[in-house]
Amino acid sequence: MAVEVRQLGDDQLEERVGGAKLQAMDQVYIDDVLAYTERGLDSLPSYMDLYRRAIKQAWNPDELDFSADRREWDSLSPETKQRRVAGLRLFFDGEERVASILAPFVWAAPTKEIEAFAATQLTDEVRHTVFFERYWREVIGTSATDLGTLIDEVRPTEIPAYRQVFYDWLPGVAQRLASDPKDLDGTVEFVTLYHLVVEGALFLTGMRYLLEGARRWNRTWAFYKGFTATTRDESRHVLFGVRFLRDMVAQDPARFVPVVRGTIDRAMPLIEGHIKPAGAPISLYGGKHLEVVWPGYTPERMQKEMLEYARMILTRRLHAAGLAIAA
Repeated sequence: MAVEVRQLGDDQLEERVGGAKLQAMDQVYIDDVLAYTERGLDSLPSYMDLYRRAIKQAWNPDELDFSADRREWDSLSPETKQRRVAGLRLFFDGEERVASILAPFVWAAPTKEIEAFAATQLTDEVRHTVFFERYWREVIGTSATDLGTLIDEVRPTEIPAYRQVFYDWLPGVAQRLASDPKDLDGTVEFVTLYHLVVEGALFLTGMRYLLEGARRWNRTWAFYKGFTATTRDESRHVLFGVRFLRDMVAQDPARFVPVVRGTIDRAMPLIEGHIKPAGAPISLYGGKHLEVVWPGYTPERMQKEMLEYARMILTRRLHAAGLAIAA
């Protein structure tokens, strides 16, 4: 899988990605979604443009039928099930965590236009959490009777970098904004960590390889549709983050460039800690059938490429925000 995204015209991307309905998401390639995002960096949308996209692109997880996903799950080996759960629980818990700490950012929004978009993002993150809840209950299976219990069941607490970002750093900055919504330094740190590091470098990298693998195995059923729609939402959030940081840096570079730089410097080892967690088996990056649909790939090569891709897209988005930072 080449690192560069597919090259399609703007009109093709808008039709194929921007206007796609949920049930048509099985026809959307993940690199189409990423190309849609990368193209947006060339001419960043306004906050209200992003708000209107969010309204236009809203979708409902309850419209998905997971029966084909369940039939495939029942046919999998225990090893494959374990590997799949290990990756998906990071996304499930991650979506719930970011949904749980976004409200203070809505309160801290410096303008009403930013507040309007941030409110749509909170709705998006809750939607993603509900999507994963449905998948877990109807495909993987659980005895949890409520969402809170299910989140406790899937929580990936064994990865130090994950705990530090999702249970320490992000909640800490969110609490700072809750205590003082006018803290612009805290707001810039929050957007850098949340929108560029978590959603941009971590979520979209993982989504890219997970969805590309599913497509190569012809698993373009309900999960593929919902997760591709989730990726389109996350891509919109990343464009917001780039636009916000560009505006803040232009407003006061002496104040805000050091905040962004400091956040990125602190985050870089944690990005690697997510993609290459100490002690995690390399088999998580592919089983014995990996080369069937990824010719020439080994788990080691996939892990290395994912880390390179995460760093590359983070660097490009920082550049688009007016910051030349080597990631």
